[in-house]
Amino acid sequence: MKWKCLIVDDEPPAIKIIKKYAEMVEQIEIIGTCSNALQALEFMKATRIDLLFLDIQMPKLSGISFLKTLQYPPKVIFTTAYKEFATDAFDLDAVDYLLKPISFERFLKSINKVTSSAYPPDPAFTPAAQGFLYFRSERKMVKIFLEDMLYVESCKDYIKIFRRELPPLHVKQSITTLEAMLPANLFVRIHRSFIVSLNKITAYTNHDIEIGTIELPIGRQYAGSVKKVSISSYLATR
Repeated sequence: MKWKCLIVDDEPPAIKIIKKYAEMVEQIEIIGTCSNALQALEFMKATRIDLLFLDIQMPKLSGISFLKTLQYPPKVIFTTAYKEFATDAFDLDAVDYLLKPISFERFLKSINKVTSSAYPPDPAFTPAAQGFLYFRSERKMVKIFLEDMLYVESCKDYIKIFRRELPPLHVKQSITTLEAMLPANLFVRIHRSFIVSLNKITAYTNHDIEIGTIELPIGRQYAGSVKKVSISSYLATR
C-alpha cells in the first residue's frame, strides 16, 4: 500500500512542486492539499493521513503549533524557507526538514527516510500485526512479543513496559504514541498513565482493573472506552 500524504502550504508553487515530485515516487500518494493548518485539521478528521508535508510560516497557525495540537500525528516532513525552526521541528520527531527551493534529489532522500525507518501503512504488514514490536532501550533495539506484555505505565517522558517473567523495559516514548501502535483488539488504555493487555486482566470493577496482584485505576475519561471493549469475554475464557 502507498503512503497517503497531505500537503499543507500557503504557497501554490510549493504545493505544485511537491505534487510533481510525488508523482515520480511510487510509494506515496498525495490525497489532498490545504492552504492553512485549520483546513488541514478538518481534512484529517475525516481522512487517515500517513505522511504530512507541512509548511511552517502560514497564516492563522504555524506548522509547528499545528503539529503540537495533534494527538496522533502522522509522519511529518517540514517544508519551509526558514532554517531557524529546524531544532523545534526535530524536537517534534519530524522525519526531515526540507528547505525551499526543494530539489528532487533532496525530496527523494526524505521519502527514503520515511520508507526505510518505518513500516508501510498497511496494518496487515506491521510488526504489531505479526505479534511483536521493537523498542529502543539502553542503546539497543529490544524485541517484545505482544503476548508477553502485561501493561504499560507512563512516567513523564518515558514509558515502562511490564512483561511476564522479565524486568520492566524503560523506553523514551510517549504512551500516546505506543497506544497508536498497539492492536485495539488486544490492548486498551484505561488511564492517562496506563495501557493494559486485555487477555491479562484477571478481575475488574467500575474503578480499577487487576492483573494478578497488580491493581490499576480506570481514569474517568477512559471509562467509556473500557466499557466498549468486551472485557467480560476475556475473563470468561480464563
